[in-house]
Amino acid sequence: MHTKKQISLALIGEPRVGKTTIVKLLDEDARSRGTTYQIETEDISYTIWELQTSSIEPQRLEVFATSFLKSSPTFNRFVIIVTDSAIEDVNKIKYSVKFLRRTFPYTRLAIIANKQDLEERISKRRIEKMTKLPTLELSAIKQFHRGRLVDFISYLIDDDSGLEL
Repeated sequence: MHTKKQISLALIGEPRVGKTTIVKLLDEDARSRGTTYQIETEDISYTIWELQTSSIEPQRLEVFATSFLKSSPTFNRFVIIVTDSAIEDVNKIKYSVKFLRRTFPYTRLAIIANKQDLEERISKRRIEKMTKLPTLELSAIKQFHRGRLVDFISYLIDDDSGLEL
């Protein structure tokens, strides 16, 4: 009997940056269970957690982190910070990365730079330089970006170079 790999993925970001749209881009039939979604593939069972924060609020994150870490298999958990790619939002993330690394030990961090179809958005290269985190440029409302999103998540799962222990 084949056992599926269990992956926990947290999408964290400000209101209206596209967290739910990203979940729906992954699987339009994803079933919500409050603030989590379950997505099944042939080999992997994903639990996707969604946390809406304002300026990465430390108290909310600590409560969320306790629950997320307790429910997630070590080394199979990932936190993706979702940004709308505007300078103000990216600056908030830049100053929160150190806190996030402390709050989510043994967890790979990455960024989705969403809403790249809008004007005055920061590029992937600049966000990566500011945060030192792998970043995917995306417009989650565009269905043809689904493949890029799936490839990025696969890269995070398969590559351990960004995991700080």
